[in-house]
Amino acid sequence: MARVYRFDDVEIDRGNFRVLKTGKVLPIEPKALNLLIFLVENRGRLIEKRELIDGVWGDAYVTENVLTRAIGQLRKALEDDAKDARYIETVPTRGYRFIADLRVEENGKPVAATLPPSGEPPFAEVEATKSHLRRYGIAVVALIAVASAVTMLFLVYRTRSIPQTFQIASSTQLTTSGGLTFFPTFSPDATEIAYCADRGKGFEIFRRQLAPGGKEFQLTSDGEQNIQPAWSPDGSLIAYYSNRRGGIWLLPALGGQARRLTEFGSHPAWSRDGQWIAFQSSPVNDFGADSMGAYPPSIIWAIHPDGTGARQITMPGKPTGGHGAPSWSPDSRHITFVSQAPSAVWSIAADGTGLAQLTDLAYFFYDPVYSPDGNSIFYGADAASGNMEPTLGLFQVRVSPDISAPLGPPVRVMDSNGFNIKNLAFSADGKKLIYAAMGMTGRLESLPISKAGDPAGDIVELTSSVGCRNSEPSFSPDGSHIAFESCLSRPGMTAQIWMMNPDGSSLHQLTLGHDPMVTPTWYPDSRHILFASLIRPTVDLLSVDTETLQEKTVNKNALRFSRIELSPDGAQLAVNMQTDGVINTWIMDMANGNMRQLTFEKEMAGFPEWSPDGKFIAVELQRGSDNSIGILPSAGGPITQLTPYHGRQWLHSWSSDGDKIFYAKQAEDLIWNVWSVSRSTKIEKQLTHYTKTNAFVRYPAASPRGDQVVYEYTETTGNIWMLQFK
Repeated sequence: MARVYRFDDVEIDRGNFRVLKTGKVLPIEPKALNLLIFLVENRGRLIEKRELIDGVWGDAYVTENVLTRAIGQLRKALEDDAKDARYIETVPTRGYRFIADLRVEENGKPVAATLPPSGEPPFAEVEATKSHLRRYGIAVVALIAVASAVTMLFLVYRTRSIPQTFQIASSTQLTTSGGLTFFPTFSPDATEIAYCADRGKGFEIFRRQLAPGGKEFQLTSDGEQNIQPAWSPDGSLIAYYSNRRGGIWLLPALGGQARRLTEFGSHPAWSRDGQWIAFQSSPVNDFGADSMGAYPPSIIWAIHPDGTGARQITMPGKPTGGHGAPSWSPDSRHITFVSQAPSAVWSIAADGTGLAQLTDLAYFFYDPVYSPDGNSIFYGADAASGNMEPTLGLFQVRVSPDISAPLGPPVRVMDSNGFNIKNLAFSADGKKLIYAAMGMTGRLESLPISKAGDPAGDIVELTSSVGCRNSEPSFSPDGSHIAFESCLSRPGMTAQIWMMNPDGSSLHQLTLGHDPMVTPTWYPDSRHILFASLIRPTVDLLSVDTETLQEKTVNKNALRFSRIELSPDGAQLAVNMQTDGVINTWIMDMANGNMRQLTFEKEMAGFPEWSPDGKFIAVELQRGSDNSIGILPSAGGPITQLTPYHGRQWLHSWSSDGDKIFYAKQAEDLIWNVWSVSRSTKIEKQLTHYTKTNAFVRYPAASPRGDQVVYEYTETTGNIWMLQFK
């Protein structure tokens, strides 16, 4: 039963879980839409803030700030003024009231008269009605019967609109590798799986039978770091991504000579009719348990298996973020995918129309797939942010098979016991789901260096934690402390800002917020730290006093910053910002919040780092699948390229003398190590020599004292599991 609420030129379509204004769908996030429905269904009544939070967010712990932001999003979308409210009235310090005249329809027919804004008729009308009913008892019975029928119909509708979760009958671990085995895919008859694993010589493609005692067969052995197998619907081919050679390749399912399908892209996905392969345009950056997979300007493409008909499905910046991990609907008419930075799950028609948002813009979402009946989309998620309890797990959102729009909020199907659920794949009959359960061990390590910037001793472990990254280390300007982000106190929870001495001693937590606190950057006084609180869809800038632990809001900004870095004098902030899906570097004046664009690249010039004297900014440049390190004057000007465009190169700091830039680099063998490049000579140096494909380094921070580089080192483990549904 399709229930619709109307007020002014606004229509709330409960059946398709969307809001339209003058016939156009409004871009309202699911939680905000649930909030609007809650207000409408309690129209005319003051609803206390706590009741709203409990009614919309349930058991999740959220602050009143989250409610305030959701109300703000509704007002913006509905063009409602808080000071002269037409729809949502604020009752200071207490809550909110929906005040508009409302019309309710079911299946196109009115089911209730329009109520006055108060939600209650005048007292005289009440008394008159009572007298009238006393005189006509039969009418009372009739009215009660009608009311009961309407109530029952509404309850039936509400019951039907609640997402029906799949019931898990059993969970089985299929592989037992001590390293990383992942990206599973079913054969069409679900008697076998293919996957990728590193057996000591890099990642290759394997297949094995699911029957007890089934043996493993290696399908590739060329050393080209082959991952992400996808079995064709007819069972004859396996598509995969070759990291070393690049692009999508096709391999006979029984083994043999592979042929190249595309020159670029990764994460192939077959349409159910076998006519198309969808893929993301960007390569795979790393294999971290929480790796986002697709950074801007990645988009979704599709191509026929014979190499013809290549075309774009999504456009840069629509939606914001990098687009990746595509999967087809059973009728091959729609594709679901994730956006990253910011993260959300989306669906879109195969012709590029009908873009629909299926989840909130928040946290991390992984590898969505359609259920074989086309009525649901499943995905893995790490939604720990904003909650005090772990929310890693498998989620389901019901969708309309016709337009793939959400029919209700997502529900959790299964917790994951601290692992990230990624690389989902259904069997054709919908009775089985395989996935990779991935975990991580993270730590900060310190490399002693000489004045010349060369390694000068053994690597020392400063911190370590299971199930949690220790990331983005940042030295105070005087070199006396290191701030970093981590969830050391409770792995699986939100990242917070921590601090320690350069030798790892005096480790303690600085922030206690429920939202993720990230990208710490120091003020010149070496006492205060600026950091970001990732409240979607905005980023709030806050500071913390490292001595008193007092926090304060510096800037409540509606713009989206995915990276922040204070200038040495603390007067300016360099940030990442996206325009039309492309990351460029912008500068914000800390005194007045004014913004100016510093770079104007067509692919990327972001993740800025100030030189010690503040005269230059180093940036990451992108050309296709490759990155490079460049510098430019902080006042603006041409970019000087320091390293060749080759592989991934992610910078993080300068040496104290302003000559060297330290960065993490991934070579062709997928191994990450710490490198440096000289600004004056452009000579590169490799500083570490790790060898594991399932590990990565990030964010090398050079001490202002010139004696050490501290960086993140994280190892990922993973195995394949299978769920059977009742």
